[in-house]
Amino acid sequence: MGENHLTYFKIENFKRFDSFEMENLGQYNLLVGDNNVGKTSVLEGLLFRSEGDTCLANLFQTLLYRKLFFVDKKKVLANLNDENLWKFILKNIDKTLQVNNGYGDEQEIINWEIVEHQTLTESDWNAINKKGYRNDGVSIFKKGVRISSEYAEKDKKYYPFSYNFYPFSRTTNEEIEMNWGYMPFIPTNLGYDFDLLDFYYKKINADKDLRKEFDSNLKTFIPKLEETRTQKMLNDIDFICVSLEDDNGLYPITRFGDGVVKLVRVLLEILMAKGKRLMIDEIETGIHFSRLKEFWKTVITLCKKYDVQLFATTHSLECQKYFVYALAELGEDFQNDARNISLVEDTNGDVKSVTFDFNQFEFAMEIGYNTRGGI
Repeated sequence: MGENHLTYFKIENFKRFDSFEMENLGQYNLLVGDNNVGKTSVLEGLLFRSEGDTCLANLFQTLLYRKLFFVDKKKVLANLNDENLWKFILKNIDKTLQVNNGYGDEQEIINWEIVEHQTLTESDWNAINKKGYRNDGVSIFKKGVRISSEYAEKDKKYYPFSYNFYPFSRTTNEEIEMNWGYMPFIPTNLGYDFDLLDFYYKKINADKDLRKEFDSNLKTFIPKLEETRTQKMLNDIDFICVSLEDDNGLYPITRFGDGVVKLVRVLLEILMAKGKRLMIDEIETGIHFSRLKEFWKTVITLCKKYDVQLFATTHSLECQKYFVYALAELGEDFQNDARNISLVEDTNGDVKSVTFDFNQFEFAMEIGYNTRGGI
């Protein structure tokens, strides 16, 4: 497992969690649990990194994709002053959201705090100015967000890492656009969209070897696939298409069903997330159970090759079983970095995690032990 992969994760005052933590994380992590236990919220929490503007954009984008938050993307920052917005994110808006990302012996501590702008010092405003935003206005937003990060060395001494302040401006008449970049999160309801075309152009189109690898993996779902390429289709818009053996036509990937679209998205997003982490909500959605083992083998193998740490959720016992079957065929080198993480709600309503390594999880599957939590 790479040095940039999490081995420990803790988040406080986020969504339904007062405090939630996961230990002994691997490179391939499958999160399971009862309905409404907070599996998707854990994936959203994993978007938090020290780059405050990036994780803020990622978090808002997940809310938009999941249709939990309705606003013009260009005006998201204008809503930062609305306490109702933060009720989508913080369990208690009067408390600090804290994230602890553990990388072996090192830790990254991130704090988000709703603060009155009147309390910000001149050095705070100078920090804002260094990021290139105006700070010479007279009127100020009522509230902003203070974000800080710090690392812990092996001796556990903490030191400041960076400070960012939102919404980056004292003035209310200045419209600021958020920098929407790549978001390493695949929501359940996200099918074919034109971001896939963008990913294809960035990662596949001009790379002959990658294109061959991509086509080879896609053949598990389209056996007669000859090659993929882009082609203008409806309304003269580019689509990702495939050509088939013994067929002179060219067909959009959407013709082959949700499973193919899901596989295409996962393949492309693994390439986009190279060297980082990728979160997939309900990974089995759209994949027929008969193809789950090959699907898992493809996903796990590519995550290994491109150094991607995977966090995926599922409601499906079959998905769990085929996760085990795929790892059994891939061998010990992959098994050592695989984890099944069960989220369980206790009698007080707090959510705890129980981590199974491959051997423990495989044995639990064999004896029929319930690893999914709930009833």
